[in-house]
Formats: sequence, C-alpha cells, structure tokens
Amino acid sequence: MKPSKGFTLIEMLVTMTLLSAIIMVGSSAFALFSQRWDRQLDEFDDTLRYARDLAIVQRVLTSLIPYVVFSEDREPLIYFEGNRNGFVTVASQSAYVESTYVVARFSVVQDDNLRYQVLYEEWAMEEEILRSPTQNIEFNAPLVLFSGVKSPIFEYFGHDSLQAKTGMGAFGLPSSPQWMPSFNALDMGFSPEKVRLSFSTSDGYQEILSSVAEMPPGLLSRYQQDILDDTMAENTTMLSYD
Repeated sequence: MKPSKGFTLIEMLVTMTLLSAIIMVGSSAFALFSQRWDRQLDEFDDTLRYARDLAIVQRVLTSLIPYVVFSEDREPLIYFEGNRNGFVTVASQSAYVESTYVVARFSVVQDDNLRYQVLYEEWAMEEEILRSPTQNIEFNAPLVLFSGVKSPIFEYFGHDSLQAKTGMGAFGLPSSPQWMPSFNALDMGFSPEKVRLSFSTSDGYQEILSSVAEMPPGLLSRYQQDILDDTMAENTTMLSYD
C-alpha cells in the first residue's frame, strides 16, 4: 500500500492566490451592489417622501376657504394675502391634524446654489382662532415641498376690483377674471378664484393649480349686520343700566 501524498508548497500557494482573487472579486462586486442598492433605496425614500408631502399639501390646497377676520375698527375682512413669492390664507384641512382649520402659508426661499425651495407652513386653530389680520401667528417648522427649482412664481386668478367683479363700473358689466401677480383680499373684500404655482426643474416645466372655495353672496354684510346687532344690544344694555 502506497502512502498518501499531500499538497506541495507550490500547489498550496497557487490555491491561496486563486482563493484570494476570488474573495477580492466577490468583495468588490458586493461593495458595488451595496452602493447601488443604497442609492436605489435613497431614491425610493425620496420619491416616497415627495409623494407623501405632495398628497398632504394637495389636501390643504383643495380646502382653501374665504375666511373672515376683523380689523381694529371691527370691520369684517377676507383673510388672503398673496404675491409672486407666496400667499397666506385659511384652509379647512390641516396637513398634520385631523378636522382642524389652519392658517396656511406657502412661500419660496433662495438657497446657496441660487435655486429655490418651495415651503409650506401652518398654524392650527386648536386652542385659539384667527380673529385679526395683525394677530401674531407662530407657524410650525416649514415643510420643504420642492427644492432646487428655478423661476418659481405664484399667481392668482380673479378680478382686480369689486367694481370689475360685480359690474358696478362705468359700463355696468362685470369684466372677465384674469391671472395676476398679487392679490390682497383684505383690501378688495373678496378672495381669488384660483391659485397657481409654476416653476422649472431638470424634468421641465411644473405647475400646481388650486381653487378657492366660492365666497357665499353677502358674506361680509352678514358679519356687518351681526356687529350692528351686537352694538345695538350693548347700547340697549347701557341705557337700561342708566
């Protein structure tokens, strides 16, 4: 019987060299796969976060309402102020809290790369309600809706005056609504019909359109009548005490 023959030193060195090469190739392939997988996970998380934020804000945008506040002279006013850089108004839906009216603010800010971010902030009317256009409002931390955008512009669709809206001008006919770069309902006495945000990204031109709930006829006059009734009641009470 012949004794068993073991590996030679050369055979062992060749085997170890081949094994090292296999391990090196496998490690490089795994590292490359991990990097691509992590990148895909990050892109998926960003896409999911973008879709979630957009759905949340879309819920707010579809619930914009004409909300009445009061001046220092107790004059009823419609709360809506907007320009090309953003707007603030009231919505019946919150991005974070169920069944709560909120003061919603959309705005754009420029970043370090001379691009822009589109932000959303809100103040929920849970413990306090909005009564005055000069009331101090503490908005929550801003939510970044879009980043790295170019040429963002907010626009407002409606009439530029009450005369143009009601036809109380020179010709007695209402004019057609139009897109405008700014809209101040506190001065005009009515809210816009639509709000539009447009901007450009690497994917091209983007546009978000929202409609404001129709203002009931005689909304402000109802509040004026309530104020008149309250004033008459106060005067009657004072006279009765006298």
